[in-house]
Amino acid sequence: MRRWIGAAAVGLTAVLASPTLAQDAETPTRVDDVVVEGRPLESVARSFVEEVSAPARTRGLARWDGVVCIGVVNFEAEAAHLIIDRMSDVARDLGVDLGEPGCDPNLVVAGTTDGRGMAESMVSRHRQQFFRFGYTRSNAGSGALERFRTSDAAVRWWHVSLPIVVTTGEVAVRLPGRGPWAPPPECTSRRHGLDFRGCDLISDRLMRLIIIVDVDALPSLTYAQLADYLTMIGLAQIDDQGEWDRFDTVLNVLEDPSGVSGLTTWDLAYLDGLYSGEDERISARDQADRLVTRLR
Repeated sequence: MRRWIGAAAVGLTAVLASPTLAQDAETPTRVDDVVVEGRPLESVARSFVEEVSAPARTRGLARWDGVVCIGVVNFEAEAAHLIIDRMSDVARDLGVDLGEPGCDPNLVVAGTTDGRGMAESMVSRHRQQFFRFGYTRSNAGSGALERFRTSDAAVRWWHVSLPIVVTTGEVAVRLPGRGPWAPPPECTSRRHGLDFRGCDLISDRLMRLIIIVDVDALPSLTYAQLADYLTMIGLAQIDDQGEWDRFDTVLNVLEDPSGVSGLTTWDLAYLDGLYSGEDERISARDQADRLVTRLR
């Protein structure tokens, strides 16, 4: 695995647990009855998937299904190694192929002290080649790109995915500079023409990903917490506007560093469901069903 290590430092510290409060055992107090209203696991799982997942417009959930080469730049050596190793370990457990030394990174984590400035520069220079990729349904759209470019978020990310013909590995759409593409007969209909709905020959694959970490905007985290957070973002299409505070997920670590130690059972079950099974187009409903199965 090629390890890209820069010189910028990341000041991260461990978070101390808050002390617990002791209750006076000699003065018991009667309280009103408490009613706990539970929700079926299927309902909670579906809500979790809806909040977390952010597939490209009109597409299914994408996953890495080729060689992933991880590059980490502008971090201290210790942090860079930990991020790469953690991402690699989880990816390997999911069956993802990792690049050999010298590979060209297609999953890049870039540290900076000016997240917005770096994002604006990248979008300005590589808008069509990387961020839009010549195919409007390869990404989250113009609104998401504007948030990526102008927000003050401590961590921002941009996924590029494409539909792929499972049997041949070719891109299932016409891209600029390439000749016409003939879809399999199973993926066409008289009424809609090209129609991926229900077409088992088409799978959505992650192609490229850039994650920008504004180290000055980060809360007080350990390297391990940051690595786990970046691993979740690096291996799945995560919604940058999701509301996760009611779920047990590492995605809450930036808001609650003392209460979230790293990847949770829900996170690992979500990733396992995403990467399990045969190549296929994965809908949010499919992913929720897989999550329930793994949690049980």
